[in-house]
Amino acid sequence: MKRQLLVASLLMLFIPWAGLQFVLELDDALRQQAGEQLRLQAKRLAETAGDALIGQSPVTSDEPAIYVDTLNRSLNLDGYPDDWPGYEEGAANEKGPVSAPISGEGETSQPALTWQAASDGRHLYLLIRISNRQPVMYDPGNPDAAHDRLLLWLKPPSDTVDEAVGQQIWLIRTTAPGTFYAVNGGDGASGKASLRPDYRVTGSWQSTRSGWQLELQMPAPPPGSRLGFGARWTEQGQQAGVSTAMDPLPVLVRPNRALERQLEPQLNPGQRVQVLEPAGWVSAQQQVSAEQTRPEFDQLSPLEVTEQISLNALRALIRFYQPEPAQALDAGHQLTPEAQPSEGLVRHSDGSTWLLTTEPVFGGRTLILKQSLDQLLTLSGSALGSVIARSTLIIVGLTLVLLGYASWLSCASPDCSGRSAPVLTTTAGLSAPYPPPAPTMNSANCNATSARWWIACMATTATWRAFPGACPTS
Repeated sequence: MKRQLLVASLLMLFIPWAGLQFVLELDDALRQQAGEQLRLQAKRLAETAGDALIGQSPVTSDEPAIYVDTLNRSLNLDGYPDDWPGYEEGAANEKGPVSAPISGEGETSQPALTWQAASDGRHLYLLIRISNRQPVMYDPGNPDAAHDRLLLWLKPPSDTVDEAVGQQIWLIRTTAPGTFYAVNGGDGASGKASLRPDYRVTGSWQSTRSGWQLELQMPAPPPGSRLGFGARWTEQGQQAGVSTAMDPLPVLVRPNRALERQLEPQLNPGQRVQVLEPAGWVSAQQQVSAEQTRPEFDQLSPLEVTEQISLNALRALIRFYQPEPAQALDAGHQLTPEAQPSEGLVRHSDGSTWLLTTEPVFGGRTLILKQSLDQLLTLSGSALGSVIARSTLIIVGLTLVLLGYASWLSCASPDCSGRSAPVLTTTAGLSAPYPPPAPTMNSANCNATSARWWIACMATTATWRAFPGACPTS
């Protein structure tokens, strides 16, 4: 009986195994269905983005660009980058945040230009750093003397119809580190700058161990504007310096808030959308957080804790049998569209897994739509996973009970005590258990029998009293 119960209990384990196979097939079917729904949703979002971007020139890879971060606050114009987005706490000023080198690349002994741009919607902020160059300050008493200066060029968008709005030029120079105001006009040559200050363009100039840097604020240019800047100085009687691209000037690329507001209502919880320019710049990005409430551990019962552990183990098992995700870049302001997978499972640098699909947008742009698998779970939600986890726990518990009952029965049988019943050997060489002879019924046997089988003994005693002699005394 022990072996029979053991085999029966082990056969019951095929039930959760069959349930797991069902879940794996269901997971694959749901993932394919979710991918198809994601593609249809990406097409709708691409149409919305295409309609919103009509009239805006795409940023191609063959033209220079300056990416403008988004700020939710104003910056402190002190000449240091500690309050800029992306700045690492404790980093030296020379290290700075994300920057874009233009000249002196790979030549540490040559002056180099790096920058970062940000905007709060009203103002444009620039952090410009010149390395490997100790500055020579401006002397108001001798304006023709050599000194370091910075020039800014701003060109309006190409679709501007106002002919009076042309290219603007600002000159920045200072007599000492600290606050400055730019002046209008001039070509940067000594003594040829206008003396009309423009108090809208202001900031702070600071010296660093390897050069100098400045932080400035100016009115935010309209979308599609082009902005360039360059540092100028005199070396051995010759004009020298470093600058951004000049022909054409870099185009300002900033997130399209109007487009992001249009895309947000069409997203489901746990989804992320990105719109990339042909050059890979992220022109729009929106994400809807997953609405997940984690239960408090102190408020869970022991059974619920066990269920949560089983559910997490089941999720890990499902992920183990899923296809291997491709690696996808998700950080930074510029992504290479060709390097991104067109569809399927992808893994981010933080280890999260997403279901991805791409769709072309008007102007050669690309829309990337992702669905978090943590939200989808591809298990038909947590309800099905909870049911399977509970059924697995019940079956395992029932199996243990049956095994324990089989062990108790085996120990209660005569084989557990080591006694064996008499065996009758036949002439045919077969053996069979031979029952012991029935003992002679008397008072002592009857009393001993009543200690184990009291019901039978009561019946025998009643018969003996009613019919004396039926139970002999000797």
